[in-house]
Amino acid sequence: MRRLPLVAVIALFALPALADKPWGVVGGPDGAKAGAEREPTFRDVIRRVVLMPNDVGLQERAWYRHRLNVLNLTWEDTGRDYGSSVGPNISDLTLQVHEKTPRGTRTHLLPVLRHPSFTDKTGDVPADKLWVKVGNQGAKDGKTSVVPLTEVLKNLTEYLSDPASVKGSGNLLAKRDTHFLVSAQHVFVPLPAEGKAEFNPVLFNYQSSQGAPAVLTLLVTRQGTSVTVVENREEDAPQQAWGQQLYFNHAGQETLFTAERRSAVKARIDSGHAEVQDQGALAEGADMMMIVQVPLKVRTPGGLLGGLKSADVGEAYGFGGLGLKGTGAGGGGYAMDEATQSASPIGLGGIGNGSGSGRGRVSDLERAVIGHGDALGKFEEGRGLRLVRDARFPVRVTVQFYKATSNGVVSDEDLASAAADIARVYQDADYVGSLVVPESERLRPTDWHDAGGAGPVAGRLPPGL
Repeated sequence: MRRLPLVAVIALFALPALADKPWGVVGGPDGAKAGAEREPTFRDVIRRVVLMPNDVGLQERAWYRHRLNVLNLTWEDTGRDYGSSVGPNISDLTLQVHEKTPRGTRTHLLPVLRHPSFTDKTGDVPADKLWVKVGNQGAKDGKTSVVPLTEVLKNLTEYLSDPASVKGSGNLLAKRDTHFLVSAQHVFVPLPAEGKAEFNPVLFNYQSSQGAPAVLTLLVTRQGTSVTVVENREEDAPQQAWGQQLYFNHAGQETLFTAERRSAVKARIDSGHAEVQDQGALAEGADMMMIVQVPLKVRTPGGLLGGLKSADVGEAYGFGGLGLKGTGAGGGGYAMDEATQSASPIGLGGIGNGSGSGRGRVSDLERAVIGHGDALGKFEEGRGLRLVRDARFPVRVTVQFYKATSNGVVSDEDLASAAADIARVYQDADYVGSLVVPESERLRPTDWHDAGGAGPVAGRLPPGL
């Protein structure tokens, strides 16, 4: 009942066509050179990379060797029913790269390598193992420091540019938060040999509406933590899609995130032309982002289609289908394999037999360095709302590793390395598995429960249906 894998179709038809190769008289002494393939533009690079979910060969290798999918929309839920695509607190996540054109800026969905969205393999990581960078919310030349995530949740207003933007105690830490619900994934960013790409995460929470956010997000990179509520405001949505764009908080100003090849950053540093943001750019974690969702009580009826609510505070179910910009498309991108009851590549990518996965081309995949762009305006945090933690649901942390590619070609070695990165995140968990399709009756500390203490049930429908 959520968005189905149509995003790849929309992404394909929204992309400008590649320029044709030389035509006419191309012979003569320079004929061979004239007929050679030109250097790809950034538009070419974007086209190749965003089509990765359509690459059947890549999907098959990712699935059969590592049980991973390549998607362009992922389900990052804090509360979903057993064996279901719906639940009382569910979110769709996309990563959108920005392309500047003569007519303005266009956005395109980035490919993500992760465990299948339906089964949603997660780990219960002890809370004391998660630390975040802070300090970016203060003065422009302020230094960052590292603190426990629990410290930020307990004293939220101390880590805001505008503490008055959040009403209430500012304590969003719950007794249940002995563990956080953690998942991991790889994001592929279109990048030539040189240059930067601007992008940002876009989160659509089915239970959120203007003035009544169901989640608070914390975006964490090497440069700090950026805190904002998700209300699905139309003015915060991308021009060609749905959901709320999330930004970096640079001293109270919102900026896009940037990605650059690690080799390009290193070359600049080695040549003596280091930039301000190059400090720490080669250190471990420079390629990483954590997207933290903190569930909030919803006191005002609202929500989009999924906002079917009972009398209980915060009770709402997501149904999917409609986006802020009209009929919604999606890309959860799963198909159930009856034999294994797990998601397989069947049905992924939407259309086509592949993206031309690199015949004649080789992989140039490497780690990306995450930074931030120029100021775009005031960074919005709590919007003057009273925020109260909904302790029925766990805090969810999505760990992302960013990789640069100019052609969307992923070698077997690349896949194995990415799978190893993802697996390492789960090694810190006390329990790993699916909350949606559990393999045992064991109660995990990250299971959600309703106000009466009962947990999710199989096939549970929204109240009143």
